[in-house]
Amino acid sequence: YMRSLSNSGTAFIGDFEVPVVGRVSMDLTTVDVTDVPVALLKPGSLVDLIGPNNPIDKIADQASTIGYEILTGLGSRFERRYLSAEV
Repeated sequence: YMRSLSNSGTAFIGDFEVPVVGRVSMDLTTVDVTDVPVALLKPGSLVDLIGPNNPIDKIADQASTIGYEILTGLGSRFERRYLSAEV
């Protein structure tokens, strides 16, 4: 995730959009989960940084760049899940 999204980016937990708070660092991004139901906040729960609710072009706009720069900047340690698009 790009440092330029510190205090301005968003992520999703389920269908709940959560703001990035503080600085994005090399291995840590903090989000505000105040408005997320407790049932969704369990250790190991997934947080979508990029996905259907948070498309790459929206993230790129927030970071004042292009989607390709975001994608090529993701390191090999990120978990990736490739889903086929429904036709």
